[in-house]
Amino acid sequence: MFVPRPEPTFSIVIPTFGRPRGLARLLNSLAPQIAGRFGREVIVVNDGSDEAGYEAIINRHRGWVNYIASSENRGPATARNIGAKAATGNFLVFIDDDCAAPLDWLDQLTRALAADPSLDAVGGMTRPMQSQHPRWFERLLIEGGCHPNPVYYQDQLIVMVSACLAVRKMTFDALGGFVEKVTPLAEDRNLTTRLRVAGAACVVKEDWFVYHDMSSTPKQHFRRYFNYGRGVNKAIALEDVPLDRTYWPPARRSLVFWWARACARLRETKTLAQKNSTLERLPVVALAAATNLTMDMGYIYAEREEPVRIKEAVH
Repeated sequence: MFVPRPEPTFSIVIPTFGRPRGLARLLNSLAPQIAGRFGREVIVVNDGSDEAGYEAIINRHRGWVNYIASSENRGPATARNIGAKAATGNFLVFIDDDCAAPLDWLDQLTRALAADPSLDAVGGMTRPMQSQHPRWFERLLIEGGCHPNPVYYQDQLIVMVSACLAVRKMTFDALGGFVEKVTPLAEDRNLTTRLRVAGAACVVKEDWFVYHDMSSTPKQHFRRYFNYGRGVNKAIALEDVPLDRTYWPPARRSLVFWWARACARLRETKTLAQKNSTLERLPVVALAAATNLTMDMGYIYAEREEPVRIKEAVH
């Protein structure tokens, strides 16, 4: 007699810092998928933020949200690990406080795992979430595709983004969770690498996605991507065979290198925003190229920071 396989149980882990409104929006999107549903829990980890708005939000959702307040700000990787330790589900599902989940987000994940029960990790996508009255820079970010998504290099999966990621808890625990020293903002690349090296069964589902807030200022945007570059440098230092090391700036760089690099970045982004006129397309292409060059600068800056032997710091 056929016995149906039980559905996986989910622990949704949300790190938050300084975004009470974003957290409120996210919890509102999750509520119909969680409240009254067996095998689904939400764990919110406040990473040391003392903003008063959090208390009212958590009180509104206290019946189905496990709220953990950390006494200090230690970064999203640490906050995710704290949430993972408190989780009871057999899959950890990570999402960020600047995102919102579609109404069938967890049902989509259930179907993906039912189709292939051997999966250890499922990576998802992000799609831009436009505000009600978007300013020019927000529209530019949306057209330029400046939101996080999985990264491939020569057909090899490099990054599954932690804004939309499910990992089998047993596998996550066996790997030791997120490496907290790989900061800022590259812990998802590091985890993807360790999953691949460990032989974990991973897949990216392009139809599984969350909506990502795009309302950054220019300063916030470029600072974020500068930090991405810093984090990538530290993550590569941990990889025995970095698949994409030659893609990033070499140890010695000349002015000629930067001219060639800028031209290459423009070539990478020239297909963005296929509008009728070159003049309309130019700002989008320029923004995307400048964003990638900013990551390059962050990568180089990480080499010049106070020297720390990353591998020793981690282990």
